[in-house]
Amino acid sequence: MRKRNLGYLFVLAILMAACTTPTSLPTSVVTENPVEPAPSTAVPTPYPEPFVEAPAPVPIYPEPGKPGIVTPKIPLSGYEPQPYDAKLQRDKVLLDLESSTIFTKPSDPTQVYARLNGTLSDPCHELRVVVTAPDASKTINLEVYSVVDTSVACIMVIEPFNVTIPLGSYTSGEYTVRLNGEELGTFVGGYGVQPVDSR
Repeated sequence: MRKRNLGYLFVLAILMAACTTPTSLPTSVVTENPVEPAPSTAVPTPYPEPFVEAPAPVPIYPEPGKPGIVTPKIPLSGYEPQPYDAKLQRDKVLLDLESSTIFTKPSDPTQVYARLNGTLSDPCHELRVVVTAPDASKTINLEVYSVVDTSVACIMVIEPFNVTIPLGSYTSGEYTVRLNGEELGTFVGGYGVQPVDSR
C-alpha cells in the first residue's frame, strides 16, 4: 500500500513539474552607469578676417598753397552745458549789456575774453554759456541762459553773476562778438593789439 502511495506521489510530482513554465530571462541588460562618449577635441577653423584699408588721415590745417580757414579752438569756461541738463528746465537770464564787455590780455597772439554781468532768477538757477566759433563773417556768438530743477524749492531772491568767458586766441582779422543776438563789441586779432571797440 505504501509503495503504491509513493508511486502516486512520484507521478504527481512529474505532472506538476511538466505543467510549470520556466522563468523567462531578461531580453536586455541595463547598465547603472552608462559611459558617455568623450567630447570632441577638434577646434573649429576660424574664418579669415576681411582686410579693410585704413582711411587716409584728414589734415587739420589747410595744405600749403591751398585756401582754407583754421578755426580757433574755444577754451572751456566752466559754464558749458552738462549731461544732466536734459532733466532740468531751461530759463532766461537778465543780462546787463551796458556793463558786459570784451577785452584782451597782453599775449601773442591776442587772447580774447568776454566779461558778462547779469542776474539769475534765484540761487537755484545754474548759468550756461555756449560759445560758437567764428562763422564765415567772423562773428562769434555767445548764447547765455540758465537751467533749474523745478522740483526743488528755492528762496525767491535774484542771484547776480559776473563771469569771464574765454573766446580763444586770434592771430589776425577783425571779429564781432554777439551776446544772445545783441552786438557786444568787436576786436582785432594779432600780436599785442587791443580791441577796436569794447562795446
